[in-house]
Amino acid sequence: MINAACNDIAIGGLLSVLNNILSIIQVIGPILAIVSITFHFISLVRNPDDKKAMPKIKNSIIALVLLYFIPLIVNIVFGLLGNSNDISACWNNITPIFNTGVYQEIDEGHKKVWIFTLPSDYQKGKEKKEDSMKETNNKTDESTSAKKEVVEEDTTVSPKAQHIVFIGDSRTVQMYAHSTGDWSGANYSSGGVHELDNDIYVAEGSMGLGWLESTGVPAAEAYFNSDSAIVILMGVNDLDSAYSYINYINSNASNWKARGSSLYFVSVNPCSGNYAHLNDKIVQFNNTLKENLSNEVEWIDTHSYLMENGFNTTDGLHYDSETSKAIYNYIKSRV
Repeated sequence: MINAACNDIAIGGLLSVLNNILSIIQVIGPILAIVSITFHFISLVRNPDDKKAMPKIKNSIIALVLLYFIPLIVNIVFGLLGNSNDISACWNNITPIFNTGVYQEIDEGHKKVWIFTLPSDYQKGKEKKEDSMKETNNKTDESTSAKKEVVEEDTTVSPKAQHIVFIGDSRTVQMYAHSTGDWSGANYSSGGVHELDNDIYVAEGSMGLGWLESTGVPAAEAYFNSDSAIVILMGVNDLDSAYSYINYINSNASNWKARGSSLYFVSVNPCSGNYAHLNDKIVQFNNTLKENLSNEVEWIDTHSYLMENGFNTTDGLHYDSETSKAIYNYIKSRV
């Protein structure tokens, strides 16, 4: 959800503090100003000859306006800038990210500690199960497990491609990490291109279309050949960029497929908990891409699969081992 600037936890933390300070000022400041206005007005009523009361009332009114509108103006300016630069993208998304944490059990002493969670900052621990979405979909654990086993059985069908080239963001990083136990080097910036059996992973936490163009595809192009399937799993970090994704992928699809590769785009998958507010945008993003991507791009609807079968997250945004495996199996059964 967060862009490149927020990969630096110091910058992200500073912007988070500033964002929270402005939010507090916008609420507390006007209240204090109103109290001040009331106090000086009462003082003026009691003593009409008090010449200092009226200037104090005027100053309090000015303070009231400034304290309310300055934070609002700052947020409007960053909102208009959108994801046009790293700082504005980080600012626009920093509040839900830095206000999110998960309790995870640490093996040493079995003590519970607060883990400060970022999309690109993975702490390996015992997954926190979130069953609220399963309850919403009225699915029992037994039926969910049974349906996931069907997907695993589907993978026995020989795929059309010998190699799957996964290009994705933090969710793809975590899918690889759950499969290998390699958490420290799972990001492309840390470990480069990863080859696992017949799969190739090029993934980086907190990234969007800009990274896909500048880094993801160039790093993966060496594997675009006749026995490979290109699978793109992007979008959750820049849900407002649907048409930019469409233009980029459609303009390159013919060239990529000319090398013999098949091309797939995986739907952005649902969130829960503190990130559930993103789900409407996710549905809109998916519908836009599904309707407008070139016929050369095959759509893999993991979103509908998860909504039907249920899913677990570790922080509302990223999936636990079981769900990550289910997503992987579903993709592989359709490639």
